[in-house]
Amino acid sequence: MKARWDVLLCCALVLGSWGSLAQAPSVTITPLGSVRGEFCVGDRALLFEDPTGVRILTAPGRTVNGSRDPRLPNPADPAGGVHVLLIDHPHSDHIGDVFFSNCAGTTTSPFRFPLNGNAPEIASAHNSAVLVGGEQSTFFTQKLKDVPGPAPVSCPVTVSGADNITTVPRTSPCVGTIRGGTLTVINSGQTKGVKITTIPAYHSAGATDGPSGIVDPPGVAPGLTGYQGTESGYIIRFTNGLTVLWTGDSGLIGDWATQSRFYRPNLAIVHMDGLFTMGPDEAAFAVDQLIKPRTVIPEHANQVSTSGGVVVAGTRLDRFITQVHHAKVVVPVSGKTISCDGEGNCDGSSGGDNDDDHDHGDKQSH
Repeated sequence: MKARWDVLLCCALVLGSWGSLAQAPSVTITPLGSVRGEFCVGDRALLFEDPTGVRILTAPGRTVNGSRDPRLPNPADPAGGVHVLLIDHPHSDHIGDVFFSNCAGTTTSPFRFPLNGNAPEIASAHNSAVLVGGEQSTFFTQKLKDVPGPAPVSCPVTVSGADNITTVPRTSPCVGTIRGGTLTVINSGQTKGVKITTIPAYHSAGATDGPSGIVDPPGVAPGLTGYQGTESGYIIRFTNGLTVLWTGDSGLIGDWATQSRFYRPNLAIVHMDGLFTMGPDEAAFAVDQLIKPRTVIPEHANQVSTSGGVVVAGTRLDRFITQVHHAKVVVPVSGKTISCDGEGNCDGSSGGDNDDDHDHGDKQSH
């Protein structure tokens, strides 16, 4: 009889453990692209939400229609709107100058504040913490001043042990610099927060004085760019254990192997258009050989990559999917929320589980 109860107790413990794992909180990631259900030319923006409620928007660019875009959380909500805005460099396709209303990116109209950019207007209306690397803080502080709204301040940082902490939601926008270090963003009333770390990228961060009118660098000769510090990638560590390596716009660099050894990312977000960033082959190599995540989300393809939610044959996205062999590829179709557990298992629009024995002919988003 005792042996029988031991078996039952063991089963109950196993089932209880399985149940708790199945119900573990997830991070949600919502792509905010040009056309719902597609992965389009100008798509860059991702909206992350941590189980503690911290919301992070990356690179709103030309597809998030300003602070009033209905896909964004309501800034008037007591829980706040977009708590953190992450910008890896100040190029117009990331901070926004025009709005793409079709998948090919050919139908455009200006934002409400076209001379200041989309990202500053969102941050001002949502009282976001704009977190950047290098010397970009001066640039974004001025941009926020140029948008009607509360005056920006430097993000307050509290030191607790080894952690540098800033708290959200806020009542005014702020700008914070992370020069190779880590800032922990904690939702008010919570004990844990999201850790954001800047890492190297290879691209450029100069701000151009061009027809978009996004910037006007003082003292810079026509045709040249204003220095804005170095471009960045990010490590984002969520409270459920999900750890993201976001390459930002970058060519292929070996630094990601070091970042992977230390931070152990289980989700990679890689940019892969082949002209302004590494191409699909380099990106696949980075995923398989350097970063080694469980799941990868490709971004910045600069191409109409899906049709009816299905990956278009012969595209960069198609090639990337066929080249990745050791990670699940999740295609960021606009409006389709991706849910990720603490181990990097993500459910969403998928290009397939690209293990060695996978049939790479499956190109349909699931």
